[in-house]
Amino acid sequence: MFEKPQLAPTVRPPSKEVILKQADEMRDLSRRARRLKGTVTDEGDRRRLGRYVEELEESAARLEKTAADAKTG
Repeated sequence: MFEKPQLAPTVRPPSKEVILKQADEMRDLSRRARRLKGTVTDEGDRRRLGRYVEELEESAARLEKTAADAKTG
């Protein structure tokens, strides 16, 4: 007869542990890219990898800062 209005599902913010895991994964990618940078001979590729390393490190730092404010659980 009457249809119930559909409510948007409640989305929980990610937990501190999930955020820190993402940051660790980014730091791991950064280490791999840094190692690869040492083996690449093309200067343009080295610069690109260097920027990638910087972006990953900055993102990981932002995630760690976010994790400091996040709830545990």
